[in-house]
Amino acid sequence: MNVSLAIDYVDPKTDHKFHLPISVFKKSSNEKEYSNLEKILDKLIDEVRDNEKHPLAIAMQIIGDNLEQYDNEHHPTIGHNINEIDMVKYLMKSHNLNQSDLADIFGGQANVSKFLNGERSLSKNQILGLKNKFGVSADFFVK
Repeated sequence: MNVSLAIDYVDPKTDHKFHLPISVFKKSSNEKEYSNLEKILDKLIDEVRDNEKHPLAIAMQIIGDNLEQYDNEHHPTIGHNINEIDMVKYLMKSHNLNQSDLADIFGGQANVSKFLNGERSLSKNQILGLKNKFGVSADFFVK
């Protein structure tokens, strides 16, 4: 006797049919499983939309949370390997600036040099100054 657990649902309004084997609630262990679950999630999102009381909303939430966890564990965030020194150097280069152009933010060109050589860290005021000068989020300078 072969027994498998599943959720079967037919939307009474659209007549859309869903067959969700219990395995869809398992966390992905590889990219193939991830891709399959992503397709199921897309269909659930199309069906559930923003109706939190929809019978499939909890299934959508569990699958989405599992995919997010897989992403966090297997795909690092953008910029995870960029430190604040690299960021400032990039911003300086892209704006054609040299160390003396940041002296007012750092309290002197020597302090800019010390920071860029890894001898000093950024203060809150320096982060605020860089944020304002370059129009970027302070998050780029806080690790």
